[in-house]
Amino acid sequence: MNFEQLPLHDAILGLIDIDWDEAFVKLNLQVFIEITKPAEPYQLKFIGVTNFSCTRDNEWGSSNSVLEVNIVDDEYQLQMQSGDKILIKADAFEFKYSGL
Repeated sequence: MNFEQLPLHDAILGLIDIDWDEAFVKLNLQVFIEITKPAEPYQLKFIGVTNFSCTRDNEWGSSNSVLEVNIVDDEYQLQMQSGDKILIKADAFEFKYSGL
């Protein structure tokens, strides 16, 4: 599945974990895989990270939910419903279930 097709609209962002030595960034999310069911825990991991930036200005109001995602060249972009942006330059990403 390509990045823009991930079911991340309305996903709830929790912890962001950055491993400097291993050059990866992990985002812990609660994702609505099926609209009629509760959100499930997923991990979005970026590999070969060369740049990470994140605002938390809450320009549109406080929210920890994802509005939309996009990729431009090697930069993964997550637009939050707060108006904030998470930008990650990386070689690749992995998206996997992280529950029991």
